[in-house]
Amino acid sequence: MLLGIIFTFAACQDKDEFTPDPITGDVEDFYEDAQGAFATETFDVTTDYVYITNNNTSIHIPANSLTNSDGSVATGMATITFEDVLNKGELVIHNLPTMSDGELLSSEGAFFFSFTQDENELSIAPGTLLTVRITDPQAEAGVQLYGGFDYDINEDWSLSSQTMSLETWSFFWDGKDWDGSGYELYVSETGWYNVSKLIDPAMSASEQICIQLPVELFDGNNSDVFLILDDYDTVIPLEMDSGKMLFCASFSNMPEGTEATIVSISSLGETNYYYGTSHAIISVDTEQITIVPESKTKEQILDLLGMF
Repeated sequence: MLLGIIFTFAACQDKDEFTPDPITGDVEDFYEDAQGAFATETFDVTTDYVYITNNNTSIHIPANSLTNSDGSVATGMATITFEDVLNKGELVIHNLPTMSDGELLSSEGAFFFSFTQDENELSIAPGTLLTVRITDPQAEAGVQLYGGFDYDINEDWSLSSQTMSLETWSFFWDGKDWDGSGYELYVSETGWYNVSKLIDPAMSASEQICIQLPVELFDGNNSDVFLILDDYDTVIPLEMDSGKMLFCASFSNMPEGTEATIVSISSLGETNYYYGTSHAIISVDTEQITIVPESKTKEQILDLLGMF
């Protein structure tokens, strides 16, 4: 009888012992859901063509300027894929950092473009330049062009050798006069580009910033954390330190005393999204900040990011 009682008690102990649920979700699901498909348009590659976005960013493709993988000049119809990212909220949605070689950038706008024909990628012919114009009446000197960003290979920007200048333009296309001013670029390769200025503060802080999310629900797979500088067009993703279970980053040219907003985005699977936010003043209260994300729909998160 005694053995039976002991056995029953032990079984109850095992049954009541708390076992935490495994953390689920992949934050990439949010980006795919929020970004949607990039804009596309079909055109005849044997004629001059200008593609213009809803933001009045334009790209001019000269006739016969695209080539196949074997180097032959492409003919017939092709498709341009284009996306322009012109504010901090969109930088977060596209998970685009504003850093180059560990230093912070302030972005005036980023964009991506590529060309395909029958699902085959086309290249820009050697010696040919495509003209990209980013409309910005308040364009400023000292801004440079960065490239080399690749989600799979290089998650940092490098200074581009392509040419950029401040210009005023006027051209006629598709029955309309297009007048504007801003940044005019001449590019010979497809991919991502970022028109940015290196932050050069009078006083800088060199320190580590760490953010903690509730560890029972969120980790580096299902969550991303971004530091957004209020006075600059700067968005910095923080990296997950799995040993400390913190999202951290270190900076050498962080403007000391500037105000920042911290944003966390999480996906726990099946459009179960979470959003968290906090505020901080750099070098005053940025040692470690705790954020408790709240459940939000995709539309609610996009509205909140649209405020930046």
